[in-house]
Amino acid sequence: MHNFNFPKTDRILKHNDFLQLSKKGKKVKNKYFTVVYSQSFFGTTRLGLTVSKKAGNSVLRNMIKRNIREYFRINKGCFKNKWDINVIAKPEAGSLKSALLILSLQDVFRKIDEGLDN
Repeated sequence: MHNFNFPKTDRILKHNDFLQLSKKGKKVKNKYFTVVYSQSFFGTTRLGLTVSKKAGNSVLRNMIKRNIREYFRINKGCFKNKWDINVIAKPEAGSLKSALLILSLQDVFRKIDEGLDN
């Protein structure tokens, strides 16, 4: 049975971790998200979120973050490797419905997992 929890150890919270990830990580982009990722040294796949005010008001930004967290929580066990992932929402993400947001996330997460095989 899968463990679907999302503890603090699965989150990127420290400013230095975000900076290191942006310097050393690879980028994957689509119309709604830019995802920066690199191999994790913490033994688990971790998620960081960046949603600027350009994406909308606080209610909309928090909805985007909740949907990203929920998608990650359910699908983190599907990754072949352990990654540090920072999802950066573009302003266009503010206009997405939840179903389209999920499809867009599936696209970028699939690209991350396939990136190591190439």
